[in-house]
Amino acid sequence: MTIEFSCSHCNKVLKTSDDKAGRRAKCPQCGEPILVPAPEPSPSAQTDDGFDEFDRLDSETPVPEDQSFLAEGPVREEDSFLAGNQTDCPMCGESSPAGSKRCQHCGEMLQKGEWVPRKIKVGDVFSRTWEVYKANLGSIIGIHILAYVLYVVAAVVVMLILMAIGFAGALVLGLGQGDQSLIVVFGVIFYFVAILIIYSIVFYLMLGVMKYLLKMVRGEHPEMGEIFSGGPFLGRMILCSIVFGLAYMAGLVAFIIPGLIIVFMFWPYAFLLIDRDLPGIDAFTESRKVTAGNKFSMFLIYLIMAGVSIVPYLLLLAMMSSVEQAGGPAQTMVFLMFFGFMAFIYLMVIPFYSVLGTVSYAEMTYQ
Repeated sequence: MTIEFSCSHCNKVLKTSDDKAGRRAKCPQCGEPILVPAPEPSPSAQTDDGFDEFDRLDSETPVPEDQSFLAEGPVREEDSFLAGNQTDCPMCGESSPAGSKRCQHCGEMLQKGEWVPRKIKVGDVFSRTWEVYKANLGSIIGIHILAYVLYVVAAVVVMLILMAIGFAGALVLGLGQGDQSLIVVFGVIFYFVAILIIYSIVFYLMLGVMKYLLKMVRGEHPEMGEIFSGGPFLGRMILCSIVFGLAYMAGLVAFIIPGLIIVFMFWPYAFLLIDRDLPGIDAFTESRKVTAGNKFSMFLIYLIMAGVSIVPYLLLLAMMSSVEQAGGPAQTMVFLMFFGFMAFIYLMVIPFYSVLGTVSYAEMTYQ
């Protein structure tokens, strides 16, 4: 028997088998702990024991062979309820063979990618990226446009608030007539607070986009609201990004090659945060396992995309130089070309990069 109930936190409709009644579990959508309710007793279940039909049969009357339940075909071992190696789906409650990555009934992910390092193939990564990108172009562009708009709106609101605070602080300090050192300290603090808030907005939206794309690459059907799901990982994302940036800068100062090695060794840390919900330090240590044997492949992918990205820039420079000296309407044409080029980069190229990185991570983790 299947129990159907709703999560008390996010109202997600969930289903599970009745043997899970009374147990606590995490909601697969919001992650909050919930209690599986007991099934409501059915009146028919109390009065009908399933053998009423047999009671009405005359024991002296033989049952035709073609009507006997014993005449049914044999049940496969993996489908038998006696088989113990089954995995219950947390979404629909149905059982699938142990080791299944997806539920055979509703498609829910039953297990995440394996930790055993898997060497990816550059051709397979690009092929899968193109298939996902082509099949979901509207949704991919849409989630990026939504992220751009939210970032601009949030950044404007934050800057207006900070400007109001700065103006109030200037009034308190006497508009330059007070202690100059105090004004400098206030300005420095104001600057770092603004940078921290802006980057927090960027990371928050980026985590949401990454989670959206990761679900899409897995074959799921994420909603646009996924862009607001980065909150639980934001603090760890900020700290990990600071550590990653410092390590990268140290590698560049030492020599360029160590910096590149650090990038290709630890770049999946953000995906591990949202996919595995790992602590910050574990995200770095597990990144090394995920990228083991794949650094050179990622370097080739980086070189290919860098080469492809240079082509439109060169074309833009060539067109701009050809009309630069004409003046008049040609200047307007240059502006339109530049605007179109930037739109192409932000609406087509950057989303493709995002899908490429997501597919690379999915390929390395058997997803």
